[in-house]
Amino acid sequence: MGEINNMVCDYLGLPGYYADFWNGTVFRGKRKIKIWQLQRHDREYYKPKNKKGKTGNVRRDVQMHCKGKKDVLLGVEVMATLDYTMPVKVMDYNVQELQRQIKDIRQRNREEKKDKAGIYLYGFRKTDKLLPVHTIGLYCGEEVYDGPEGILDMMDVEEVSKDFRKLLKDYRVKIYNLKDLEEENYETSLREIIAIFKRSKDREAMKQYYLEHKERFRQLDEISIDTMGVLIGKKSLKLFPQEEGGLDMCKAFEDERAEGREEGREEGREEGILVTLCSLVKDGLLKLEEAAKRANMSEELFGQKMREICG
Repeated sequence: MGEINNMVCDYLGLPGYYADFWNGTVFRGKRKIKIWQLQRHDREYYKPKNKKGKTGNVRRDVQMHCKGKKDVLLGVEVMATLDYTMPVKVMDYNVQELQRQIKDIRQRNREEKKDKAGIYLYGFRKTDKLLPVHTIGLYCGEEVYDGPEGILDMMDVEEVSKDFRKLLKDYRVKIYNLKDLEEENYETSLREIIAIFKRSKDREAMKQYYLEHKERFRQLDEISIDTMGVLIGKKSLKLFPQEEGGLDMCKAFEDERAEGREEGREEGREEGILVTLCSLVKDGLLKLEEAAKRANMSEELFGQKMREICG
C-alpha cells in the first residue's frame, strides 16, 4: 500500500472515526452506528503459492465487527489510484472472510464432537450460520472513480444470449469518491478533512473555510492533521499549530507562499546562469562540453536549451 492508503487506513482504524465515516457516507448523516458497537476485526487471508513459491497473504484495509441485535462485519477498501478490479477484489476478500468463518465453525463442531455419527460430512451443519460481511470502496484520488461497481460490469455480456444472460448473477460493490462526500454529514474531524480535500485546488476557498470553522480546526488531533496533510500533498501541516492547539492553516498558507517565492527566486537564478553560459558558448569564449558540465546537464540537453534561448 502507498502512503495515502496507509494513512487513511490508520485513521479509519480508530472506532470513533470509523463509525462517523459509515454514518456520514452510507447513512448520510444518520447516527446508525455507535462507537461502542465497533471492534477491530483485522484478518490476514491465506493465498496459494505463486510460481515463485510465495504465498502472498492478503490483509483487509479496514474491517470491524459491529455488534448489535444482529452482528455484522463492515469493511472498507481504500484506493489512492484508480483500480478497475475493485469489484473482484472486494468479492474475493469477502469470500475469504466467509471461508475463514466456515473453518472456525468446523473446528468448533469437531471440538464439541457433534460429528460422531458422520451426519455433518463437511463439518458444517444446516443450522450453522455465518456472520454477514459488507464492504465498500473509498477512492481518495483527485479524479472521479468511473470504473465498474459490479462483476457484470467487468464482463463482456452484450452479445451473450438472453437465456444465458439470465443465469449470470451480479455482485455489486458501492464505491465512494472522497471528493464527492458531503462534509455536513460528519461530526468528527472527517468534516474538516473532506472539506479541505474538496477545496485543495483552490487556496482561497480552503482559507475561507478554515476562517469560518476555525474553532473546529482547533480541536484536530495529530492523526487527523497528518491524514489531511497527506491527502492534500502537504505533510508539514502539523508544524503549524494554533496557540490554543489544533491546526492554523493561515500559517501553513503563508509558509507555502514563502516557499513558492524562494523557489521562484532559485529558478530565476538558475535561468540567469544558463543564459550566461549559452552566451559564452555562442561567443566562442567557452566550450559547449564545459558549459554543459557547469550547468549539470548532458551536452545534448544543454544544446537544446541553448537553441531555445539563443535561437
